[in-house]
Order: sequence, then C-alpha cells, then structure tokens
Amino acid sequence: MAEPSPIEVHKALADDTRYRLFRYLRLSGRPVSVRELSARLGLHVNTLRPHLRRLEDAGLVSSEAQRGSTSVGRPQTVYSAVDREEREGRDYRLFADIVAGLVSGARQRDRAIATAREWGAYLMGRSAPRPDARISSGPNLAVLQEALAEAGFEPRFRRRGRARVDITLRDCPFRDLIEEHRDLVCSLHRGLIEGMLASSRPPMRLAALEPLVDRTSVCRLSAVPG
Repeated sequence: MAEPSPIEVHKALADDTRYRLFRYLRLSGRPVSVRELSARLGLHVNTLRPHLRRLEDAGLVSSEAQRGSTSVGRPQTVYSAVDREEREGRDYRLFADIVAGLVSGARQRDRAIATAREWGAYLMGRSAPRPDARISSGPNLAVLQEALAEAGFEPRFRRRGRARVDITLRDCPFRDLIEEHRDLVCSLHRGLIEGMLASSRPPMRLAALEPLVDRTSVCRLSAVPG
C-alpha cells in the first residue's frame, strides 16, 4: 500500500472526533477496543467505526483481531496508533493552519491547552524514575530536562537557591508557526510546560514565563515547588 500523502494525513486529523480518537490511542500506548473508545469519548460505536477506518486509510491507526482469555466467541477488533517515520523536510504549516481554525474560540482554546498539559505529563512519564525511587528534597531536574529536550526546547537550567529553578529554552518546537499563530503557539507552549512541571517529582509550578525574549525565539521561565 502506498504511503498516504501529507494532505491526507492533515485532512484525517482536521476532524475533531478523529483527532480525539488518535490522541487517546497515542496516550494509551496499547491496543484499545471500540467499546473502550466509545466509553471514554462518549460516542456510539457506530459513530466511531467510520472515523477509525479513515484514520486507518491515512496510516495513523492499525487494527487487529484479538481473542479474549478463552477461545469461545468472535475475536474483537482492537486499534493502535501507528508511529510514523516522518520524511525529512516535511512541512506542517498546512496542518497547523487547519488545526488553528478548529481552536479559534475560547472554549476550543482552553481544550487545546488542557491537551497540551496532558502531553506534557505524558512526556514526563516516559522518562520518570521508578515508583520506588527515593525522592530527594529538590526537584528531579534530569527527568524534566530530558522531557523538555525530547519536545524540542533545548533547555538550559540554573538553580536559584534550593527551590527556584530558572530555565532558558533555546529553541521552540513550534517556532516556524509563531508568525501566523503566535497566541495559539504560546498558549500550547505554556500548557505543555505546565503539564511537565506538575508531573515532576516533587511537583513544580510555573512561576514566571517570558516568551520570545529576543529575535532567536528564546524563552525564559522560572519554576518553584508546587
């Protein structure tokens, strides 16, 4: 099967229901049944099936038949998010324009920020220490730095006493979209960082944020115990 074109991927994710489906599957990190998706998203299974097929056609989701603990009965179909290897130089500006149109209102903007916080927590969870690891008196900056770096921020840390930490972000994963979508970009930027800080051990909170303090798109922030 030929790889779907970028515009097919963008169109598939431009629909709110399909975006929610794909996001849930990505965050789950495991095969999920239609019944679970229906319960989590509050939509009927018959409503979800054509959206899942569209995501499959776009190469974003895969499906497989899975039997339960017993071999009796028909196997159920489960769905998983597909990790796509993006081609170098792919332009996401069209995708950003489509998504920006979906979050033009205050309610949609708040929802997008909440989603960014969830992704921040997800990135922290991928590199979190073991649950039984000893928690030091200060924040675990190594985990936070790894999560910020994975997101594309190129962080630099500087402690200010035992509690306050100043962080310089020398790059932004959304920098190519700032000119046309600055308010949305900065809101998602902030939400992503807040999600990471809230999920650090021990939790931290954003005390100050100075976006785009110079022409190189550098941002500065300060974090304190939450």
